Amino acid sequence: MTMHDFLETDYARMRIEDSILVFQYKPTKIRGIELARRIVSDRLKFQKGRAYPVLCDARRLLDADNIARNFLAYEGTLLTKAISFLVQPIHNKARAEFFVQSNTPLVPTAIFINEEQARSFLRSYI
Repeated sequence: MTMHDFLETDYARMRIEDSILVFQYKPTKIRGIELARRIVSDRLKFQKGRAYPVLCDARRLLDADNIARNFLAYEGTLLTKAISFLVQPIHNKARAEFFVQSNTPLVPTAIFINEEQARSFLRSYI
C-alpha cells in the first residue's frame, strides 16, 4: 500500500484494498452539514475522480444528526458503486437499518455485522 492508497483525517481512515474503498470512522459524532460536507469532500479528493464500491465501517461512529444523515445519504453516494455498512450488532444495526429505510440510497446498499460478508457483497461492483 502506498501513501496515495491511505488517508487519515480527524474523523476517519480511508484506504483502497482489492479495489474496494474502506472507510473507517473514528469515534465521531457528526453534527450539522459542515462536518458532513467535509467528510464527503475528503473522501472525494482521496478517490481522485474514480468510483469505488465502499465498505463503510461505522462500528465506531457515535452518532449523526438528521441534517448530517440526510446529506450523507445523497451527497455521500457520489463516486460510489455500492455501499456496505459494517456495524455492531443490535444498536448500530438498528440505527443503520433506520438510516437506509429513511433515506432511500441512490446506489446498492446493504448492512452487515460480518466484515467478510460486507466485502463479498461489494465484489460484484468492482
